Amino acid sequence: MHFKNLQLESPLMLSPMSGFTNLPFRVAIRALGGLSIATTDFVNARSLIELNPKAIQLVSASSWDRPLGVQLFGGNKSELSDAAKFLEDLGIDFIDINLGCPSHKVTRSGAGAALMQNEELTEELLHSVVRSVKIPVTAKMRLGWNSINAHIIAPRLEQMGVAAVAIHGRTKEQGYSGKVNLDGIRMVVDSVKDIPVIGNGDVHNHWDARKMINEIGCSGVMVGRAALQNPFFFKGTHCFLMTGKEPPEISLEQRLAFMHLHFSLALRFWGEERACVVFRKVVPGYSEYFPKMNQWSAGVQHLSTIEEYRQLVARLAPQGLPEWAYFPQNDQHLYLEVLNLISDEH
Repeated sequence: MHFKNLQLESPLMLSPMSGFTNLPFRVAIRALGGLSIATTDFVNARSLIELNPKAIQLVSASSWDRPLGVQLFGGNKSELSDAAKFLEDLGIDFIDINLGCPSHKVTRSGAGAALMQNEELTEELLHSVVRSVKIPVTAKMRLGWNSINAHIIAPRLEQMGVAAVAIHGRTKEQGYSGKVNLDGIRMVVDSVKDIPVIGNGDVHNHWDARKMINEIGCSGVMVGRAALQNPFFFKGTHCFLMTGKEPPEISLEQRLAFMHLHFSLALRFWGEERACVVFRKVVPGYSEYFPKMNQWSAGVQHLSTIEEYRQLVARLAPQGLPEWAYFPQNDQHLYLEVLNLISDEH
């Protein structure tokens, strides 16, 4: 699969999620394998061109995190175009335009899913961005606002040069409730000629991913919430799609190794205070696969220091694991252990 000249080795992609798909998480999850592209948290185009420090941090990149897209939102074509050119100059691999966020603070400004109500404005905005850069421009959208019109918008975006569209199979009015409308996604697949359509929503496991590709006709799958609980999703699912073999069971030792890697990267990126605040939201997802799940979630609510993290792991992780599993002392040792644990031998 490719987005114009951007070649992708896997049909599996990480969905942008506010507060989660930051640089430390993206770098950590890429170490596991199976992931093709990742996209940043959505970034306000105006904030970016005004060089707002928070916006600049959101687009932080690494050579270990490629290919990388930045998702922009906004309702002003000059701001979107200027932001896209700024990102192209920074070396970002592609630009993704948010047409799907249902949040009121986004839609009230005419951005996100609100653009699905104004097909002409949507086309005008995307056309402006496509003309402003040479790198691929993609769009992530919902099926519509309160009725389905993504299959009308998608082919128009294709005509103006959009390289791919990702479709979350719910309308804005649905939010994240109810089931994904797979027939609605299939309508979008059938509406375009050549560009990839990426399916998104209710992909919980490797079977869901294969169904989205083989039965619905999507070129790839974009996963968000499932990866917050099981970051090994991409490696296992990619192997399943290529070979048909069921993904191997992931041990608690492997899951702890990944969580430690993520925490170490967060410490390096933000420092102790901010990393601990972020990890208050992260650990409950990982602990879905841990013994004493509820105790992990409760114990991390007020996490504020590295030592508290170590104490939490020492208290709740089962006895008998390797010493480093209770939190190693240096990043190099940790990274080597993780690479060993996630090697193809497992």
